Amino acid sequence: MIFWHVGGALFLGRWVFRDPSMDLRVLVFGAILSDLIDKPIGSVVFVDRFETGRIYAHTLLFAVLVLFSVMTLTKRGGAARKRWLALPIGVFFHLLLDMPLDATTLFWPVLGLEFPAFAEGALADLIAYLLRSPWVVLQEVVGLGYLIALYRRMQLGEPGRRKQLIETGRLPV
Repeated sequence: MIFWHVGGALFLGRWVFRDPSMDLRVLVFGAILSDLIDKPIGSVVFVDRFETGRIYAHTLLFAVLVLFSVMTLTKRGGAARKRWLALPIGVFFHLLLDMPLDATTLFWPVLGLEFPAFAEGALADLIAYLLRSPWVVLQEVVGLGYLIALYRRMQLGEPGRRKQLIETGRLPV
């Protein structure tokens, strides 16, 4: 669900923080980080063990550890902290956008050490499940719709404006 997470994180980040200096590249990376970590581990490499693509990086513990890492590795009031705080924000937005996420996963390891199975587990089965689910398709359409609207509103078809976004992580004014 890439469009849902990218579009949703951009919408929420811009709406909640209203900070035109937020590095949207880092926010988007944070919004897809959980899936970049968990989908290969749980749905491909260790599919027989987990039977799900929602494991460690889909927990509040992971989000808090990312936040803690940014806070300890960056200097208070510094530009690096301001930029990299968008990473845990993106991770938290991912968890929010994945709702209803199973409480056993979200609060792992407090509610137990096992992760509940989600869909069929294997990557091909997971993709087939996602494509058959009207809710998932609707979420992807909404996310893509927001991205298209943002692209048009910010006139990102113009090379200079697109270059500014890519180089700075900020939308042109």
